[in-house]
Amino acid sequence: MSLIKRLSTTFIARLDGIVGEIEDHEAVVQTSIDELRHKVAQSKARFNQMQREETQLAQRIETLEQDESRWAARAKACASDDPAKALACIERRQRCRNEAQHLTQGLASHRQATERLSRDISNSEVRLQELSNRHSIMRARQSGTAARAAAPDNEQSLRALETSFERWDARLSEQELRLGDIGVHDSLDDTFSHDEHQAQLRAELDELLQQEQGK
Repeated sequence: MSLIKRLSTTFIARLDGIVGEIEDHEAVVQTSIDELRHKVAQSKARFNQMQREETQLAQRIETLEQDESRWAARAKACASDDPAKALACIERRQRCRNEAQHLTQGLASHRQATERLSRDISNSEVRLQELSNRHSIMRARQSGTAARAAAPDNEQSLRALETSFERWDARLSEQELRLGDIGVHDSLDDTFSHDEHQAQLRAELDELLQQEQGK
């Protein structure tokens, strides 16, 4: 196996191992975050349901209180003419009052539970955000560590790698020469170019001297 292949095989094996470790830790953390996010979503759904139930209880209590007042007014209205009906109205009034009292107690407990759930959701959302941020930071750190750890980590490997690059460069240069990608230096052309340049300089100098003599 050539040096390049050996280095490549070592690099890939080391990188695979590091990636495996990253995936293991990240999978555990990601699963936990996903579970927490799912629980928060479920809690929010339950919170919304409890708010609807609270509204329904408050509306029912208000209706019962209105019914209680209405049955009281009816009892007064028929007390002198129909005492039996007046008593029936009072009985209905008591039922409304008792049910309203019972629901009022339940509403108080319901509101306490809703408030606790709201606090729990807020705390969970803060925790979820903290975990998500920490997860992102850890992923960035782990990626940097993986990149550094996957590279050759000893002087001998680095020297061998540099030698391989030099040989590679020499081989490519040889191929480029054979294919005509690199031009051959033309000394004859350089000689003519130099002579022509010198002649141009001498002509310019002669012109300057003639101008001086004409003054």
